[in-house]
Amino acid sequence: MECLGEAREYDYWFFSSVTGDSFTQIFSKDPYYSTLCLTDRLLSDVIDSAFDSCGYTYDYINGINAENRTDHYDRIREYIDRGIPVIVKTKTGNSVIDDYGVICGYEDDVFYYLIGGDEKPAVCPDRFSELIFIKDKKERLPLAEVYRKTVMDIPEMLNRSESKDFSFGIKAFIDWANSFQNGMFDKISVDDPLWYTHDCNTFSCWNTHGNYLCMLGTNLCANGFLERALQLNPDMKFIEKLFPLFQRHNGDGFHSLLGMERGFGIHPKVIKDKNRMKPVSGKILETSRILDEILDVFKS
Repeated sequence: MECLGEAREYDYWFFSSVTGDSFTQIFSKDPYYSTLCLTDRLLSDVIDSAFDSCGYTYDYINGINAENRTDHYDRIREYIDRGIPVIVKTKTGNSVIDDYGVICGYEDDVFYYLIGGDEKPAVCPDRFSELIFIKDKKERLPLAEVYRKTVMDIPEMLNRSESKDFSFGIKAFIDWANSFQNGMFDKISVDDPLWYTHDCNTFSCWNTHGNYLCMLGTNLCANGFLERALQLNPDMKFIEKLFPLFQRHNGDGFHSLLGMERGFGIHPKVIKDKNRMKPVSGKILETSRILDEILDVFKS
């Protein structure tokens, strides 16, 4: 949006909220099929919301593979020559995790991209699977209306129906808590690569605990979106009741869990120990019940 000369209002946190990332916890029923957030695995469900909110059309291309990847090179170079980055999804380094970034430069058939807060571009792996090209401007909803609609959609986000692969919102927290008590990890060896998706020693069990913990804490940014929503829609006074609830949920709840069993550095042997994980499961369920209080605000 910055490269298109748009207002800084359309920043990361804006899109994180209008797509539902900031309000929708997601849980993968298969620990080997990890997810980082709602848009990580289900972008096709919410990408219209992202582009409708900023008033642009787009091309979303997935299923890119070795046979057709070079077909897109000319279009990528054309966009870079115009000073417009291209959103890309690819594997990072030796990681098994896919991630989104922006292609921002090239030399011949070598593309450079930025990902996850990097300060300098790196060579984009030639195994990317998705591309998103922003296209033409279209009629844009007033910002106040975008914020109002997103806020009023929060109950639907918290109660989103589960799929065969994922659960969402309140159910995601219940499934996350229950995963440590229902035997999901009994047959997974402590040496399984599942537990060790990051090279850093302070991260382990990412697919089974760390990513959900990260989602919970990151989504405290929802309060910033709510503050702006109230500024633009001063008649939505009920938003004031939501601030302390999201603080308890995404702030206090996150920090409580972060202090249990080494947080992001939890060991696989601990994850597999149902008795030891019982307090963690209890805290997750306790945190999830705050979402019922949020729903009560909307009901009233």
